[in-house]
Amino acid sequence: MTYSEIYDAIILRMRAFAGIEQSRIYYPNAQLQAKDKDTSGVFKPPATGLWCRLHIGHATAFMAGMADQPYTRKPGIITVQCFARLQTGIGSLNQLADALEAHFAYWSSGDLECLEASQIDTGEYEGFYQINVNVRFRAG
Repeated sequence: MTYSEIYDAIILRMRAFAGIEQSRIYYPNAQLQAKDKDTSGVFKPPATGLWCRLHIGHATAFMAGMADQPYTRKPGIITVQCFARLQTGIGSLNQLADALEAHFAYWSSGDLECLEASQIDTGEYEGFYQINVNVRFRAG
């Protein structure tokens, strides 16, 4: 499975997530609609409510077997950063993180399989409260 195929499968899975409006999700290096970006072309968080940012991180590939040619496995981590404005409570943020965990944990598509999901409460930063949902994956 190529890195491009891994990226496409994860993006499709995130686009299938119904727990938040798609316009509230920042996808890496995606073309944005005019309503979703400021004049510099950068994603702008909505004025109210929750929003997310998706990150796909790859780790070092390794040889997992040898037959007529080497067999490579490509591990990585999906991180969905979930944000709520400060002083708006974290109940809905926890519900969103739980739904994302359920959506990605132990899901597979072809040679891509997601493993366990975990949540990291990263606290407050620049006017937002953040919880990261991390999901390990492997492909190949």
